[in-house]
Amino acid sequence: MFKKKLKQFTAIALVVAMTFSMTGCEKNRNSSSAKKEQEKFDTYLQESFEESVTDDTVTLHYSIAHPENYGITPPEVTLGEIDFSEETLAEEVAEIEEEMKELESFDYELLTDDQQLTYDIVKDLLKTNLLSYDNPYLYEPFAYTSGLQSNLPITMSEYTFYDEDDVKDYLILLNQVPDYYQQCLDFEKVKSEKGFFMSDASADEVIRQCQEYIADPENNLLIATFNDRIGDVPGMTPEKIEDYKKQNHDAVINSVVPAYENVISTFESLKGTGKNDLGLVHFEGGADYYKYLLKSKVGTDKTPEEVITKLDAEIAEVMQELYGLAMVNYAAYEGYMTDYESLYGDLDTVETIRYFEDMCVDKFPEIPEINFTVTPVHESLEGIVSPAFYMTPPMDDYANNSIYINEGSDSSSGLWSTLAHEGIPGHMYQFVYFLSNDPEPLRTLLSFNGYQEGWATYVELMSYDYYDKYADEAYADIEAINGKLNLLVSARIEIGVNYEGWNLEETANYMNTNGFNGEAAQEIMDYVIAEPGNYQMYVLGWLEFEELKEYAQEELGDKFNEVEFHKVILDAGPCQFYILEDLVKEYVKENK
Repeated sequence: MFKKKLKQFTAIALVVAMTFSMTGCEKNRNSSSAKKEQEKFDTYLQESFEESVTDDTVTLHYSIAHPENYGITPPEVTLGEIDFSEETLAEEVAEIEEEMKELESFDYELLTDDQQLTYDIVKDLLKTNLLSYDNPYLYEPFAYTSGLQSNLPITMSEYTFYDEDDVKDYLILLNQVPDYYQQCLDFEKVKSEKGFFMSDASADEVIRQCQEYIADPENNLLIATFNDRIGDVPGMTPEKIEDYKKQNHDAVINSVVPAYENVISTFESLKGTGKNDLGLVHFEGGADYYKYLLKSKVGTDKTPEEVITKLDAEIAEVMQELYGLAMVNYAAYEGYMTDYESLYGDLDTVETIRYFEDMCVDKFPEIPEINFTVTPVHESLEGIVSPAFYMTPPMDDYANNSIYINEGSDSSSGLWSTLAHEGIPGHMYQFVYFLSNDPEPLRTLLSFNGYQEGWATYVELMSYDYYDKYADEAYADIEAINGKLNLLVSARIEIGVNYEGWNLEETANYMNTNGFNGEAAQEIMDYVIAEPGNYQMYVLGWLEFEELKEYAQEELGDKFNEVEFHKVILDAGPCQFYILEDLVKEYVKENK
């Protein structure tokens, strides 16, 4: 029900903030009629979950390790369907509107607190999804870091083989890649015809990524990782292992590689048809689409103008901190700026994450013991993927986690904060905490990037408090301030380019004015044009958490407890910030 919409327009968020107060007499939520309404709503949520999680095989496999334990029978193996025809888009709008009516038929006041939270999240999610259909041709399936060309190889290389049936499913999925990619390429052709195709610079980057990924087909990531894993599948004989290795090799060479060759040739043919080399606002409907991205990618109710004001104020404050610190301890500042990469020595990734785990007990609630691996990405992905990423586990297998490090892009200093961001107390901690609290299954399918990336950035910046293990303590504040400034300026450029319409000269002038090298303006412009709203997920998400914390501290004073505050945030789980704000206000009211 929901997954079909999420698959096409992956950013999801809310439009209307939920309220906890009720007018008139409060209904008895313990009455027999209330119990019936609550049971009915639970049934609705379960049916929605089952319909959404079985929309495609990859979603089902990554969401539930053992679907049979949930009474779910896996449907026919499929990557899913991507249909951007105007007829289908109109049908989907009608489906969402019908879904809204069904949801609103429930008596909200009879639902439990947890049900009301889920109700509001789902209702506003549907409203925001409707906004995406106002400008469907501004959606981009082949974006820089979030596109198919980089994410599908990672997804399939991590496809867990619990048994032999999973191996068979995986091979079927690989052979479906050409058709799946073709559906997206057909959409790119329509975008081109309507004047919404990407700039040549963005197209060149997609082409480069695809060429790099298939440069050495015989040593492709999907061949290497499959060969490493197939022997661990229960019941495998030597004969079966060799047969499956051959089937996988053939699927990669005859299906996956040609699919990427098709992307390359299609994008080469479409180059030059893009009408806009600048930001999103220069497209028809681009300003409204950017407002939609703030709601969907970040989950904020701030307007773009409010975001700009917030970023400008934060940049000014952090710049003052930097100047003040340099005046107080110029020797440390100068040493950091000239030799920061040597401050850490060689970081042991697992040891560093465990170190964070030990140091964070006074700030965050406890979670179950976490098992995890930290693995370098395959060399064929070094030029394609982010510096690091965390693979979210299935809801019934959250004890086992995977973090990947791109050794081709990360410096030793960046690795310190990267491990905090991806591991503990970042993504891995947040996901394990959420899943260990037995959330409503439907909510595990809903990805709120502003909450998730904002949390990871918020705690990443806190990691500098523990610097003394690897670096001179005098550098901690400098590194934290430098990290904040880089994030804030990048986010400011992103909204400047995509909403205010900055060109190259304006971007370079802004960078030079704020102490950054304006010669790098074209590089950052290329990225923010290709990934509008991405920096806001990290930066505005982090600032939203900071706002909530500052509010709670000011209101509670000596009664403020950091562990309890973070528990409120984490118990809520991924959601929109204006919903989270109401929960924090309720927490403050109860404890003031």
